[in-house]
Amino acid sequence: MNFEKEKRKYEKRYEEEVRELLVLTGEYVGGAGSAGDGLWSPSADILGYVDLKSGETVETDGILNWLAREEDKDGWIYCLEDLTIYRITCRKIKPEEVIKNAPERFFHQFLLTKVVERNVSNPNLSALLEKYKEVVTLKDEECGTFTLDRHFNWFESTVAWLGRECLVTLECDEEKGTAAEQALAHFKKIYKNRRDWDERFRRFAAEKLAEDASEWQEDGYDEEEEAPVITEEVFAERIGISEINIDAEGNYEVYYNDDDMFYGHVIIIDGSVDGEMDDAYIAG
Repeated sequence: MNFEKEKRKYEKRYEEEVRELLVLTGEYVGGAGSAGDGLWSPSADILGYVDLKSGETVETDGILNWLAREEDKDGWIYCLEDLTIYRITCRKIKPEEVIKNAPERFFHQFLLTKVVERNVSNPNLSALLEKYKEVVTLKDEECGTFTLDRHFNWFESTVAWLGRECLVTLECDEEKGTAAEQALAHFKKIYKNRRDWDERFRRFAAEKLAEDASEWQEDGYDEEEEAPVITEEVFAERIGISEINIDAEGNYEVYYNDDDMFYGHVIIIDGSVDGEMDDAYIAG
């Protein structure tokens, strides 16, 4: 493997112009995805940046990317820390390299080429950091208090659900004008009649997946052993809710644990509050 050759190929997605920026890193720093045999693509979220050539402050999420080798795992070359201001040199992604209908943050991707200075002071980015750290909540008498997670653009809380705890996330998007209050209103339609909804979720998932679950169980047993029969009734009884994600239009994803019928995979049910359930499938 020729690292320099692979690095040149990797960098072709970015413009030739080298920019100098001040960037404020987010909370998700240092993760890496595989980029081939012995190669990794580390990344760091940014909450905003200052273009030092124009002086413009850009208050939008973005991403720093770069290429590294297996031996670079300890710190991924640059040893970046979260919620920190850095002075860097970088190259911006070419617009044509951004996938169609991608969120705005993907147009603010940069190839990190050098960390010039660490722990830099900048009033605009410092103010952005303070804003990011503010705790924003959404309170409801019936469902409790939801807290904003800015990285995921959702409010989240844990609610009681028929003897279980269920994580609820309410999607919102300030850029598109969608509000968590709308998502909460849709969720309350479900929560008010949660016993009925729970039965419907279980029944729908069972109709879709009970046969598959039986096949998975058969594959996991020796020929001398008899795999348990998983009927739709058994399937519906065994699964248990763990999470609901719902957006401002009333579209939801409901997550149930599989009680090891799919050996630890999660069961996801898609649908709309005012419509039908669309699909049930396993993931993870």
